[in-house]
Amino acid sequence: MTHDHIFKMTRRGLLYAVLIISSLIMAFPLLFGAAGSIASSNDYARTPWFPIPYHPSFLNYYLALGGTNTIQSGNTVKHVSALDTPSGDVPRWALNTLLRAGWYIIIPAISAVMAGYVFAKMHFRGRDGVFVYLLSSMMLPGIVYLVPTFVMMARFPLAGGNSILGQGGSGFINQWPALLITGLVNVYFIFMFRQTLLGIPIDFEEAARVDGANTLQCIFEIYLPMLMPTITVLIIFQFVAIWNDYMWPLFVSAGNPYIYTISLGFQYLSAAGNALKGLPASTTDYPFTFALATVSIAPLILLFFIMQRYFVEGVQGFAIKG
Repeated sequence: MTHDHIFKMTRRGLLYAVLIISSLIMAFPLLFGAAGSIASSNDYARTPWFPIPYHPSFLNYYLALGGTNTIQSGNTVKHVSALDTPSGDVPRWALNTLLRAGWYIIIPAISAVMAGYVFAKMHFRGRDGVFVYLLSSMMLPGIVYLVPTFVMMARFPLAGGNSILGQGGSGFINQWPALLITGLVNVYFIFMFRQTLLGIPIDFEEAARVDGANTLQCIFEIYLPMLMPTITVLIIFQFVAIWNDYMWPLFVSAGNPYIYTISLGFQYLSAAGNALKGLPASTTDYPFTFALATVSIAPLILLFFIMQRYFVEGVQGFAIKG
């Protein structure tokens, strides 16, 4: 065995060791939460560095998903469930979040594809200036727009008892429109589709034009199938963003439990862990909170595994064309 071969094997071994260690470090919070979710409160308190479930139980998951628990206090027997708590309705929260995620995938995708086509394939005076103006809006963090957008929703004319001037009522606060009408145009996705379309030869469109296709047909019948990897990236990004969105639902829907999203609902439900187990509410029930967190990220992990191949292809293609 030559020294060069030994050097290559050593370098590869070190590379794999670094990758494995890095992966374990990144996975540690997930493993910590998963182990803590099946541990009892006493087990969690005994091993704070990493919860070891000496008495593993899936009670926390059962309660988190609306299961009923029997609590006996003296001669009194109570049957409690997360669905009986003031805000506990996990199926409704999940449905609300899925509906919102679908809305924020379809509408921004349509606007991004069409705007990306305009900036990539159409030529008109001021095109580059408008595109730079759009990109400049990405320089400000989203938190800057939070309060102005909230005021716009609260002062929306003729909504929620408001006058034509937006006075006298609550506007769209604690109503569905506040969760659906903001952020429908995403500049980052427009940029992403523009860059992808720039890498697609114009020959496809010219051939379609010869056959009589109009602009919309070129976009949705010619370019759209070639944009599927990029659309997959959009779907994953948007689904994760909407599923984890907490601040905006907290601002505009905290007073209406019927339109809670999964992140907002679980935040309220996390305080009910001790009550669902018949324990005093003097401390936080961390195992129950870990179970809620694990349940909340399970759909995201499943989505990524289903669309992993397309996601990697889309990111690589975007990087090469960008």
